[in-house]
Amino acid sequence: MPFREAPAPTGAPFSDQSDPADPLDQTDPQDRPMPASAPSLTPTSAASFPVPAPARDQGVLISLSGLLSLAAGVLTPFTVSLGGEMPLGELLLFVAAGWALLIMAMAQAWPGPLWRNGVFITFMVGQALALAAYVASDIYRGSAPNDFIRGWARMIFLGVDLAAVAYLVGCNARNFLLLLVGVQLGEVAKVHLEGALFGDYWKFGYALPFTIGVMLLAGRGGVLLAATAAAGLGLAHFVLDFRSLGLICLLVAACLAVQVFPRNLRTVLAPLGLLCGVALGLAVYAQTRSDRDGDRSTRSNVERSAMVIAGLEAFRESPLLGHGSWFSRTKVIDNFMIIREEGARDAGVGGFAGANEIEEDAVALHSQLIVTLAEGGLFGAAFFIPFTIGLFWALHNQIVVSPWSALTPVRVFVLSLALFHVFLSPFSGAHRVGIALAAILVVLIHREHRLAREAAREAAPEAPGPPVSLFAPRTAPGARA
Repeated sequence: MPFREAPAPTGAPFSDQSDPADPLDQTDPQDRPMPASAPSLTPTSAASFPVPAPARDQGVLISLSGLLSLAAGVLTPFTVSLGGEMPLGELLLFVAAGWALLIMAMAQAWPGPLWRNGVFITFMVGQALALAAYVASDIYRGSAPNDFIRGWARMIFLGVDLAAVAYLVGCNARNFLLLLVGVQLGEVAKVHLEGALFGDYWKFGYALPFTIGVMLLAGRGGVLLAATAAAGLGLAHFVLDFRSLGLICLLVAACLAVQVFPRNLRTVLAPLGLLCGVALGLAVYAQTRSDRDGDRSTRSNVERSAMVIAGLEAFRESPLLGHGSWFSRTKVIDNFMIIREEGARDAGVGGFAGANEIEEDAVALHSQLIVTLAEGGLFGAAFFIPFTIGLFWALHNQIVVSPWSALTPVRVFVLSLALFHVFLSPFSGAHRVGIALAAILVVLIHREHRLAREAAREAAPEAPGPPVSLFAPRTAPGARA
């Protein structure tokens, strides 16, 4: 039986009604619930279990799905150790994903509009293929049980997060903001309850929540205010020793400034704006890098570059099968430590463990894309490759194609931050919900783009037919011209 959009029974968990007046509700006509007078397609009886149905937006300030999104976000920064670090918010996301699967199983309906989006399906198929690649690589390499359990769980949990966030955002696009804001509130609560890493309350506590809050507020003031605010945030982050976030904010400022120009000029100006942002970031970096923290930043650069080189060399050695979860039966980590030691010697910095020394904590390569290529081979990155392409496409859409909106700054920032993490952050439990948020934002933008094109096509006047000549010979009906 083919999947269809089923009406939401009154009182069903997470059930919402779509609100045409809500600018965040992007529901197209075939997604809207049937009127009350229409016959139900999901029959129930007093003796039967009620069939769940896809969620809709009731047009209220916050629905049950919104409360679940906010709660999941607040709990995400808090983690428990289950072999690896697992965000507590994922427990609530498992509930949402389970409910969505129940809809598919019992109502034979898609659980919301995003689940049947082609980009979302591509992401989910890619993640399933990546999991299969990890299983094959671990079996071939004979990975240690503790390592392959962590590796497989990491892939499964990311798939569940993708499914859950797509369902919640499909209930109401506002749930994306609630989940995003919830994560920031959780970060602030965590730093108050547990303290900040290395005692740096800005870099490991308030910086990201403050930045996202400013982006949300500045977007309501227009493109010039948002671009100026992003540039100011970038300079502040550099001064406060959070250079990576400072560079991202300067790039966001340059990209937002492109929106000032007409659409036909943005395609040319967008690359120039990106180059200007990078140049400005490097200039500010050079001015704010003091002798006091020069060795620390150099050590960080040495370590990150060694991770990238070791990961790329591992992928080149085994591009199809990879080296297995956490490289437990290979020499990838040993190679990384040798490269790092050589780089530290050339840069004149120290403080690293030697190539033959055992480090207390396991080393995680700081690149989500490269680590999946190195661990699972080409197919191990079957999610992150289309995800990375989707991030670039969504950024182009928001900067060049789409008109300005109050949400443009925070969307551009989330997409830019996700791109930074793809190339320069570990694929760990702490990042999984963020990956899912960025991926579903790509799906949401793709759906909005498709609906806008369809609306423009319907609104366009019909093309005129060929001119009629007064001297054209008349033909009888049914006769050949």
